Amino acid sequence: MQLARRISAVALTSTLLLGAACGDDDDTPTGPTVASVAGNYVATTFTVTSPLGVQNILQLGGSVTAKFDANGTVTGHVKVPTETVDEDFAGTWKLVNGEVEIDQVPTDIFIEDVTFKVVGKTLVGDETFSGVRVQVTLTKQ
Repeated sequence: MQLARRISAVALTSTLLLGAACGDDDDTPTGPTVASVAGNYVATTFTVTSPLGVQNILQLGGSVTAKFDANGTVTGHVKVPTETVDEDFAGTWKLVNGEVEIDQVPTDIFIEDVTFKVVGKTLVGDETFSGVRVQVTLTKQ
């Protein structure tokens, strides 16, 4: 009888261990990865809201393009006609808690100050600077 209990205990333990081994893989990333974010993007929304109202920068001839390389570099171009901004930029980017942060952009444009949430194949930025709200959605091409 004791042998039967030991065999049952060993069988139960083996089943539990096997079940744990075959369960969800905790090493599988649940959020965005560098590889999934890397690519070419263009702005599909770009608005600025101030006490004077809302400006659709894309309708005014503005644009944002960005290329996020898997090696952590980013290059692109920002055009904001109402602010006479028409500049290339280059810097670095990284994922922090599932969000894209752009750093080390030597030109003084807003792109470095916006944190982008990864939403599918888009990067969504929404920041307020001195009472002016900037909303940019970059869509992967």
